[in-house]
Amino acid sequence: MVTIKDVAKVANVSISTVSRVLNNSGYTSASTKEKVHKAVDELKFQKNMVATAMIKKQTSTLGLIIPDIKNIFYGELTRAIEDEAHKHGFNVILCNTDNDLSKESEYLNFLLRKGIDGIIFSTPEINDRNVREIIKTRPDLPLIILGSQVKDVRLDEVLVDNFEGGYQATKHLLELGHQKIGYIGGQPDSYSTVERYKGYQEALEDYKVKLNKNYVKLDEFKINSGYNKGLEMLSRKDRPTAIFAGNDAIAVGIYKAARELGLNVPEQLSVIGFDDSQFAEIVDPELTTIRTPISEMGQKTVELIVQIVKEGKNFKETVTFQPTLIERGSTSSVVDVH
Repeated sequence: MVTIKDVAKVANVSISTVSRVLNNSGYTSASTKEKVHKAVDELKFQKNMVATAMIKKQTSTLGLIIPDIKNIFYGELTRAIEDEAHKHGFNVILCNTDNDLSKESEYLNFLLRKGIDGIIFSTPEINDRNVREIIKTRPDLPLIILGSQVKDVRLDEVLVDNFEGGYQATKHLLELGHQKIGYIGGQPDSYSTVERYKGYQEALEDYKVKLNKNYVKLDEFKINSGYNKGLEMLSRKDRPTAIFAGNDAIAVGIYKAARELGLNVPEQLSVIGFDDSQFAEIVDPELTTIRTPISEMGQKTVELIVQIVKEGKNFKETVTFQPTLIERGSTSSVVDVH
């Protein structure tokens, strides 16, 4: 069996130098790194990850818990996190919960048994019992909440200003002359849904437009939710002239519902989304949306958790990114629908 000693001998360097290169720690010149990697390839050397983990008391592995990888937003977010983690020498174990708290609990126990160094928890519920439980049982475990907040819990958090995004989206429609503005959001207990709804409400209030409860529907952040709730809302006699979709996937569903009912976007219905995911440029007309800086949020999250793991730095800070309105072809000035 090839050992690290054999690699050091072939590369003509010390064992500690080989260790530094393989663990990506400390300074080593480019030429030395090249010699070590060449020796590793030549000898087909494989690091014993278990032994390394026992020595370092670290596995160089992070857990990432998300609701649904099929959602384009989480696909883009996962990629950003994986890429950044790789730069820091960390692997990522991905867990999809489907917004199921029991499944979420099983995954948490699985990750703890694997001895992961930290967990990135993306958009848990506002009253997520699993987050509370893990803080109680493993207060030493680095844990970062990405894209959400858990009520009465103090943790490192990376957020987008959902309230501001909701306000900007609704204000954009109001300034185009719309007064009948619907809101189709995700899960009622989702932080994003709640904050975006608050922004929607406040914009209506500031523009002296009365909130119509018939124009508010909550379900899931999925295409089907946008389609089903869109059909309900747009089949009304007093249907809205514009809809603020809680995310781009919901907006795609609204497009489908509008098309089925013979309504043209944006001539007869303006639609604005949230996230600026790949969906936004695929649909026709291209979607006006609120941009969430997905890559930047993923990178910042990994930077923070790596700092906590490697340096023990843990300030319990909240990093908030600002959203941006991206105007495309799905919104236009209001016209009389009757």
